[in-house]
Amino acid sequence: MSDVARQLGISRSAVSFALNNEAQVSRETRERVIAKAAELGYRPNAGARALAGQKTDLFGLVTDIVSTPFAGDLIAGAQEWFWNHGKSLIIAGTATPERPDARSIEMMLEHRVGGIMIATTWNRPIEVPASLAGVPVVLVHCFDASGERPSVIPDERQGGREAARMLLARGRRRLAMINLPDDMIAAQGRLRGFEDALAAAGIELVGSRVVTSGAEADEAYEVAHALLSSGDIDGVFCANDRIAMGTYDAARDLGLSIPGDLSVVGFDNQETIAKYIRPALSTVALPFREMGRRGAALLTRSPDELDHTKVVVPCPPIVRNSV
Repeated sequence: MSDVARQLGISRSAVSFALNNEAQVSRETRERVIAKAAELGYRPNAGARALAGQKTDLFGLVTDIVSTPFAGDLIAGAQEWFWNHGKSLIIAGTATPERPDARSIEMMLEHRVGGIMIATTWNRPIEVPASLAGVPVVLVHCFDASGERPSVIPDERQGGREAARMLLARGRRRLAMINLPDDMIAAQGRLRGFEDALAAAGIELVGSRVVTSGAEADEAYEVAHALLSSGDIDGVFCANDRIAMGTYDAARDLGLSIPGDLSVVGFDNQETIAKYIRPALSTVALPFREMGRRGAALLTRSPDELDHTKVVVPCPPIVRNSV
């Protein structure tokens, strides 16, 4: 600002008034200042402005999701909201999502962020660090183990209902589910939703047709092969898209065609899998973009508006060719 003032022959305070669009300077002066500032490559110092005004338009995201296929959607949703509302986002990775990395948290606090989003790869309870006492925090795809902080989570149960409906709409009635481990929040919600939809259709889910697998395709292959060997199943809900990959391989090795003999539905909409395996996989999407957007919207509320709010985001069905 001193350089601009010196080159225009006006006071530094006049430059400040002009750049902040305040009434103490004329329109002509304001236009001259803005033009000269642009010519000199001037940019406001956000850190200095935060210190001076005790507020900031900078917000933080701490997440273990950066290296996953879902990172782009989460970040895009959050960043879109912040940019549309004149705010900025900085991102730090953490290897310890249940207890976010202290270095990432400290970096955010050193930048005097106005609030922090914490997001995780899968839906789970986490511990919010004590160092964030007094700092606005919103949890995305996870929730506060103590129940004190607001969160944005997917509607796992509704997603399970949508998966069942896709199979039922195809006329499948002899249905099974290959689920994630029982202790996972996602596994519990997706199974309950699947059961809801079958009960509403008057179909009993036989206990032996609900089996558990690890999250990866090679683990799912063995489970799916044993399940499908009975020859009495015409539709399978897989609790994630990688399990569906393993199920495809097992069906092929058993001589079952998809979707002729067997309809398959996944969960997550991991596009590097769902769009490109053949036939393309019908699945239920984890709404990371919408969760990121809603998390940002929640975080930019005034601190006294933040309570124990839990925002539940629907999981949309994505119909492709596997049903």
